[in-house]
Amino acid sequence: MRPLLLIFLIPLLSAKTIRVATYNTALSVRATVQRSGEGVFAPSLRDGTNNDARRVAEVVQIIQPDVLLLNEFDYDANGTAATRMNDKFFNVSQNGRDPQDYPYRYVAISNTGIHTGFDLDNNGIINTTPGKNNYGEDAFGFGEFPGQFGMAIFSKFQIDTEAIRTFEKILWKNMPGNLIPPGFYSEDEQEVLRLSSKSHWDVPIQVHGTSFHLLVSHPTPPTFDGAEDRNGRRNHDEIRLWADYLTSGAAGYLGGGLGRGKRFVIAGDQNADPTRGDSVNAAINQILDHPLVNGTFNPERTGGKTASNRFDTATFRLRADYVLPSKEGFHLLDGAVYWPTGNQEGANLVTVSDHRPVYLDLKLVPLIEEAVRELSVALQDGSSRLSWKIKEEVSYRIEKSSDLDPARWSPVTGVEIEIQGDTAMVTMPAPEVVEFYQIVAFYE
Repeated sequence: MRPLLLIFLIPLLSAKTIRVATYNTALSVRATVQRSGEGVFAPSLRDGTNNDARRVAEVVQIIQPDVLLLNEFDYDANGTAATRMNDKFFNVSQNGRDPQDYPYRYVAISNTGIHTGFDLDNNGIINTTPGKNNYGEDAFGFGEFPGQFGMAIFSKFQIDTEAIRTFEKILWKNMPGNLIPPGFYSEDEQEVLRLSSKSHWDVPIQVHGTSFHLLVSHPTPPTFDGAEDRNGRRNHDEIRLWADYLTSGAAGYLGGGLGRGKRFVIAGDQNADPTRGDSVNAAINQILDHPLVNGTFNPERTGGKTASNRFDTATFRLRADYVLPSKEGFHLLDGAVYWPTGNQEGANLVTVSDHRPVYLDLKLVPLIEEAVRELSVALQDGSSRLSWKIKEEVSYRIEKSSDLDPARWSPVTGVEIEIQGDTAMVTMPAPEVVEFYQIVAFYE
């Protein structure tokens, strides 16, 4: 019988760890007499004395994320608010904490507070004056002025700005099988009504010689509506957008999805709990249960907790905020909802918002598609030769087994992997019986 050589490819855990966090800061200004709305937030950060921003910054200096999403952070076209938040707050010690510098930042326009010109809430009034009653109800996403309740990303690693994708202009009606409430919106309204209440961003971040896609959003709360449940239905479909983006063949209306074999993290205030609250059809389970998402880990509160509230991320007793990594490309080490209580350190800080920050610690695992390319196997002259294109910073080894029992794999002895340029080669005696080999890729 001709010898049989079967090759498998697997990654090993990396020693390169990153912390990714999401935090709904409630920093967005309100259209009040004291802080009159659009154009006010960035100036309020100019001198570094904004007390709410200082409290948020101290929380960030305590948990020290490498990549951070802030929800409810007002948008300005020049990114001035994000720059000042970093330079005047994060990167300045708060009460003796270690400064955190985020040289890479990303902000983009939010649908909040951009008026549609229609009576979207069907109350008989079209109010186009920012800050006035019901103005926000007729905007693409609720906001008393353009940019309110926006988002911002802060990163210690370089952002691939050329590859960013945003989906703020996707029409809700273009999502196949959408949950637009029947009969509530006119045809003309549906021709302009956008799916994202803020936006959905795919932001590639380059880290340790590889990258991951940070998929961020802030779906509308599934409340503040009527019997038609327009916000609950929209919340469901905003969450569904990421499920479609990750599902082969489901993202045509988005201009294509992420594709298989990609490392990603979904982050943001999703305004949906798996079992409680007003969300439609367990909306968050669309991504928690997605086959490409590692949704099995539930971060717990760090402070006082009970059996019924240990997974809550907000004071209104729901798990609303999420950091969800891909199954491939990461090993999930740990995570938490930072929620000190009583006399614990930081308990006086987190009350700046009705949400608490959520973070995960993730080990990078080399994706086999990026670590082993153009694999070829040749049997000749009594030898088996394997060769493949390598990825810099990744190490390799060969293991073999007589069957597929996970406990029976062992390193091949007496054989070295030779690397010439960007190609790795290994030559071994051809097997006399059926043998299984695997290439193991790992970061040192």
